[in-house]
Order: sequence, then C-alpha cells, then structure tokens
Amino acid sequence: MNPLVRYLVADVMRGQRWAAPMLAYLAILLIIGPPTGPVLPTYAMASAALVPIGMWITVVVMHNEEPMQAAITMSINRGFTRVWLAKLSAALVCTGVLGLAAFIWLTVTSTQFAQVGVGAMDFAMTVLAGVAFGAVISRPVMPKLGWTMVVGVGICFAQLFVRQAPPVNALIDLYAKDTPGATGMVVLIAAETVVLSALVVGLAHRVASTRV
Repeated sequence: MNPLVRYLVADVMRGQRWAAPMLAYLAILLIIGPPTGPVLPTYAMASAALVPIGMWITVVVMHNEEPMQAAITMSINRGFTRVWLAKLSAALVCTGVLGLAAFIWLTVTSTQFAQVGVGAMDFAMTVLAGVAFGAVISRPVMPKLGWTMVVGVGICFAQLFVRQAPPVNALIDLYAKDTPGATGMVVLIAAETVVLSALVVGLAHRVASTRV
C-alpha cells in the first residue's frame, strides 16, 4: 500500500469516525442476511447498501483532517491532486474491507458458491460508485455539512428510484425478476458503473481543485 494511503487510513482509524458507518452496515447485514433462498438478491441488497455507506466513509476520510492539517499534508506530499487521490484510495480501502467481509459472510452462510464471480462484481461496482459519489459531496467540493447531507440523500434516492440507474437500481431490477439475467448483464452494469464513477470523480476533482 502506498505510504500516503497507509498514513491516511491509519489517521482515520485513530479518529474513530469510521465506527458509525461500520456499525450501520453491520446492522443492515444482520437485517438482510444470512440468505435463506437464492443468494443473488441478497448480494444485490447488501452491495447496494455499500453505496450510501461508501459515500459516508468517503466523507469521513475527506473531512478527517482539519483545513490547516490538510494544507500541511498537501505541502509535504507535492500538492493537492496527489493527496486528494490518496484520500479516495483510502476510502476505497476502508469501504472495500467492509464489502469483502460482507461478501465472504454471505457466500459462506449461503453455501452457494456457483455465483461467487457475479457477487464479487456486485460488491466491487458498488464500492467504487459509493466512493465516487462520496467525492462529490465531500470537502473541498462541498465544505458545508448541510449540503453534504442534502445532496447525499438525493443521490441515494436517485440510485434507488431512477430506472436502470447503475449500479443500484439496475442490480435490484435485474435480480428482482423470477429468472435473473445472464452474467453478461452484470458485466454491462459494471461497465456502466465504472464509466459513471470515472465521470463523477473527474467532475469532483475539477471542482475541488478550484476550491483549495
């Protein structure tokens, strides 16, 4: 792991602000699982929950340093972009650990190993999307916590209710059918999620770089 990313993860761990999103996700998992039927719908629900959790964790990482401390970190590590990308990487690591733990638990308790590859894609794309959306609602793009909450809730509602919005609505709609679509559909949703996440991160970086 990159030393800067490792430092940022350790700094977040010391701050203990990660405890709230972690406990929230554990509560969601206990409600959703363990699966008693086909595991794919359970994968979809558990991975979908990682989008708001990933956004929350990204806000925690981006807001962990006070502005003065963040300025010192940037001066030591050769500028804004390198530190900003490292913070996104730290958020990916933290969210990914939660996703990996959930994926392993649901897979082991369901004993349905035929869909492991599909489940892994579900979790990977929602982790990526959650962190990407979190970049848009975090400092320095949105320094005011009130706007962070309002826009964050709006993104969550859009993900839930906009038809075929990748990844959340698209996955839930896919697995809600009596005969879920082929693996190719999951790959397509994953590709759409990667493109959407890249666009969102690019937009967030462009806005953030003008507000430092």
